[in-house]
Amino acid sequence: MPKIKINTFGEGIEIRQLHLDPDTYQKWNAIAARKNRLLADLLLDPFFYYQLKDSRFKEMTDIDSVLVSGMLNTTKSHIEIWFDRRKVQKIQSHEIFNEIVLFPLFKLATSQSFVANDLEKGIYVVQKTIGLIRSEQLQISEQKLNMDDFIFTIAEWEKTKFVTEIKYKNQTLNPVKSDTSIIYQTAFEIQ
Repeated sequence: MPKIKINTFGEGIEIRQLHLDPDTYQKWNAIAARKNRLLADLLLDPFFYYQLKDSRFKEMTDIDSVLVSGMLNTTKSHIEIWFDRRKVQKIQSHEIFNEIVLFPLFKLATSQSFVANDLEKGIYVVQKTIGLIRSEQLQISEQKLNMDDFIFTIAEWEKTKFVTEIKYKNQTLNPVKSDTSIIYQTAFEIQ
């Protein structure tokens, strides 16, 4: 059976809404107060998790959270679509986000995961990354690939648009790997 493989390269973004239970929140907030730091800033410090000596939390990704990530609309970002071990399409990010065309080049859907001006209470971590944002694949039964069957899901964070998901005939592709480096990170708390 033929396989679709999609590689997403370039600059990416990860937005994480952390879910801490009240006991853990109070305990960690007390530690932050003793260190004269904000809890949101302390959570970015890798040594914080080492000093906790809690086997449940070795790094920030061990904290229960809602994660939205994707490829940013920058000149470095592009998507490669492979079908049956041949590259069939290379899509630059501006081709997906271009809204000035008479006929859209790709099917777009809008994600409502995080609306920046209507955030819930909690701690948020925003990271910008660079590299192989996502590699994913899907086996299909057809012998032909139709570009109109792809749906690109778009989200927006602080007036910056990014692709969060790519589906083929409403089927979610299976993630294979990711290899990125963090180039920027920040955290904040909404009370």
